[in-house]
Amino acid sequence: MKADDLREAYLTFFESKGCVRRPSDVLVPRWDPSVLFTPAGMNQFKDHFLGKCKLEYTRATSCQKCLRTGDIDNVGRTPRHHTFFEMLGNFSFGDYFKREAILWAWEFLTSRDWLNIDPEKLSITVYDDDNDAYCIWSDEVGVPANRITRMGEDDNFWPASAPSQGPDGVCGPCSEIFYRMPDGSDVEIWNLVFTQFNRVGDPPENLKPLPSRNIDTGMGLERTAAMLQ
Repeated sequence: MKADDLREAYLTFFESKGCVRRPSDVLVPRWDPSVLFTPAGMNQFKDHFLGKCKLEYTRATSCQKCLRTGDIDNVGRTPRHHTFFEMLGNFSFGDYFKREAILWAWEFLTSRDWLNIDPEKLSITVYDDDNDAYCIWSDEVGVPANRITRMGEDDNFWPASAPSQGPDGVCGPCSEIFYRMPDGSDVEIWNLVFTQFNRVGDPPENLKPLPSRNIDTGMGLERTAAMLQ
């Protein structure tokens, strides 16, 4: 599958779930002084997550042009990192939550109507105490326990280590989907973030519930296209 075909398939799939297709935001965000470049699809929706704007829609999908300076040291050292890349995403602002995000992700990846990936090649990680996500993967999707791993905030909270180290801002536990490559390595292809907190200051009690529970997901277009090819 070519990258253009994957991009269109993703956006079409989530439009079928009631998401509004949104254009990519600019690469250099003039309104957000916290970042030099747009690093993720959720950046244009920060005020939506914080409840600071009037919502014209509660479900969205986009393909965001991103640049991550933090990945520069990995470019050329691994075959899986670019500085510039496109991030496919689907979002919920107080609408659907963990169950729908997980079930739809699995449907898009494994259904014969979409990517048709062998489920046996996929494994899952969840945040340590996120029993809800674990049970959805295990009981509803049917992923066996030996392919679901609980991990701490360094790996399964977004931003990574946010509860203890920051930065301040919207955050939440996440669940990552990995694909088993022919060489036996596992490559992350999709991160489902359950954005439900606003981090303010240092711990303890620095995770304040957002006005609503939200979804922010990210799938690397180029990485997933390469995997499919």
